[in-house]
Amino acid sequence: MNNKHILHITAVTEVGPDAQKCTQVVLEYDQPVTCETAADAFWVKERIITGISVSGNLVTLELSAGDEAASLYHPGNPWQNTPTTLESASVTVSQIKPINAADGTKIASPGAADSGIIKITDQNDRVKNLIVDDFIQGEFEGLKYNLYIPKDLAPQEKCPLVQFIHDAGPCGEDARLTLTQGMGAIIWAKPEEQAKRKCFVLAPQFDGPPIVDDDWNVDPRLETAKRLLDWVCENYPVDRNRLYTTGQSMGCMSSIVLNVRYPDLFAASYLVAGQWDDRQIGGLEKQNLWMLNSMGDAKAFPIMNQMACEMESKGAHVARKLIDARASEAEFSETAQKLIATGANVIYTPYKIESVANGWSSRGGEHHVSTWKTAYNIEAIRAWMFTKTKNL
Repeated sequence: MNNKHILHITAVTEVGPDAQKCTQVVLEYDQPVTCETAADAFWVKERIITGISVSGNLVTLELSAGDEAASLYHPGNPWQNTPTTLESASVTVSQIKPINAADGTKIASPGAADSGIIKITDQNDRVKNLIVDDFIQGEFEGLKYNLYIPKDLAPQEKCPLVQFIHDAGPCGEDARLTLTQGMGAIIWAKPEEQAKRKCFVLAPQFDGPPIVDDDWNVDPRLETAKRLLDWVCENYPVDRNRLYTTGQSMGCMSSIVLNVRYPDLFAASYLVAGQWDDRQIGGLEKQNLWMLNSMGDAKAFPIMNQMACEMESKGAHVARKLIDARASEAEFSETAQKLIATGANVIYTPYKIESVANGWSSRGGEHHVSTWKTAYNIEAIRAWMFTKTKNL
């Protein structure tokens, strides 16, 4: 490091509804620093510092998630052979004012500006990807995957497993794309979530073209994913009575197909912003399903409506309710409890169109992709899923 008092600099990333971003930088000094250290003693290239905290010799700078340079996940277009990419977090930082050490001495400011130019800067030598780093990556029959293994598993303990299948956007070579695109995979592995609902999380990563399409074609790679799921269940202490699947768009459609092909596999499914041919969904009427989309989604909304009617005609107990994507967790919980109390095995909750996106400029495309920015944050639905058990 050019600043001789700094031992390490760590760029910290986190995944939110708008994908993975670098939101913090942690400076490790060679001695404890006083808590009164001010944020204006530091400069981070192309970033806005929004806050600071000090703990011993660690100084943490909070960075604005709205900065253009914050984004690490860069969407592509699988239909135009444009790959989605993920870059490693990189920050350039400098201490531009003296700060006080805990022993009363001063730590000089080697980066102080000279004629408006920062003289000395340092680059991060470490990266910490919150939650994402808790997953292991592997490959099965050519299919890359991410697996979260619950911590502190007791001997003979078995845990449920949640499978998340991504949409077509993140198709690409980097296995971590499905983890970093949004909340669908990582929400289940967050410490606070694991404390309530301990589980394995399996997130396959598909490369190349989408594995299902709107003409109801299914790529053989979906069966590879099924064999991967079987392999994980055989090699880890998974409770096979409590397997759950979820996914958005392509992942929703894939989960539907798996439920049709393997009706005794999943205890419950959370189907987000997807659809399938209502003539090919025999058996779904017996499944535990929670379906969610936006009224503005030109494909998912009308076809999911038809799917619900078809399942109902075959004996499913369907409960429906329009909900607001902007509702509070308490409001979601109250609505969910009323729907669950009906005893329905199929719950269908479209978002009100005005609560998801402004306008309808891309034939509902903005409503489609905006649906999953909030869908996985609804704890009431996550909790519902874990109440379901499949007796094999």
